[in-house]
Amino acid sequence: MSSTPYDVRALLSAIDENRKNLGRDKGEARRECLAAARKLCYALETPVESILRINWAELSHHAALRTAVDLKLFEKLDSDDCSPKSSSELAEMTNSDPVLLTMGSVYEAGPDSYVSTPVSKAYIQPVYRDAIPFCMDMAIPALYNLYQFLAKTQYKNPTNPVDGPFQYGHGIQDHFFGHLQKHPERFTQFSNHMAGYRTGRASWMDEDFYPVIENLVKGASTDEDAIFLVDVGGSKGHDLKELKKKHPSLPGRLVLQDLASVLAEATELDQSIMKMEHDFFTPQPVQGARAYYLHSCLHDWPDAKAKEILANLKPGMTKGYSKLLINEYVIPDMDAHWVSTGLDMLMMAFLSSSERTEEHWRMLLESEGFKIAKIWTKEPGTESLIEAELV
Repeated sequence: MSSTPYDVRALLSAIDENRKNLGRDKGEARRECLAAARKLCYALETPVESILRINWAELSHHAALRTAVDLKLFEKLDSDDCSPKSSSELAEMTNSDPVLLTMGSVYEAGPDSYVSTPVSKAYIQPVYRDAIPFCMDMAIPALYNLYQFLAKTQYKNPTNPVDGPFQYGHGIQDHFFGHLQKHPERFTQFSNHMAGYRTGRASWMDEDFYPVIENLVKGASTDEDAIFLVDVGGSKGHDLKELKKKHPSLPGRLVLQDLASVLAEATELDQSIMKMEHDFFTPQPVQGARAYYLHSCLHDWPDAKAKEILANLKPGMTKGYSKLLINEYVIPDMDAHWVSTGLDMLMMAFLSSSERTEEHWRMLLESEGFKIAKIWTKEPGTESLIEAELV
């Protein structure tokens, strides 16, 4: 075997050590085993095997999954109490020619006998299934033409959200979100994909993540009309509902801000949550709240636009009292997780933006008169919470 930067013996040892704790902790052992196993695959693959996997198998897998969604293959495979089915049976059930899927999406129980797997069962649910048509139909044209776009711009990072890889790949001029609004089916797929992406992931509101009581509740105004937290660009209020559920005794009121068209779909909110129409590119109307919260807003915009958002937020804050909470990825300098690096590429392709490193975040915030108090990160490949304040 040719030389490799990975220590195979150390990786095998890490897997063996962590397997003893599988199911006994909160998932740390599983994550460590998985990370080591991925690196072990890279270490054991020959260059030719890696090249063929990437350029043959993975491309074919995408095409097979997209076809399977249209055929409703995963639903058919799961029917009749999940009994094994042959390719001929699946072809008859889907009214198609015999189709064989591998790559772990379905399990080969025997010769020409297939059964469901946890992944194929997940694909039955729209929140997971819609990732396939959304990414195939929306992301692939932008990503596969990215090299041409970058060559055209002398390999400079795109910064114009209406003249970037997405527009180039699709041959349009619409902003990514404007395009989604024109195509309701795509918008639904995007919304479902985001809901599935966030399912089961660590939340900063959990007791073992960010000290909500110590850092926010203590010292907050207890006046009846005081605003405790403003969710800026908070969509339909999912985060505020979660915050209220996990911390039901918060002082003051919660405010959900977004565009009117978005707020119209924000239903079943607690009476303590006030809806307020607001465009975060305009001055913040709420003065002196304890916290102003931005979740996955700034990564949608290149630095110039992100600075505008921060500049418009700043006048509403009270120095020494108000806190800025940013719930986004903070990419480490080394050993960045594939989820965050993959999303970084997607943000460039879709929105001419990017995920940011800690240094990038510091430079961005300091340029608009903020300083980072602390960054909390629960586990690799998940969003961090940045707590910042006025200088």
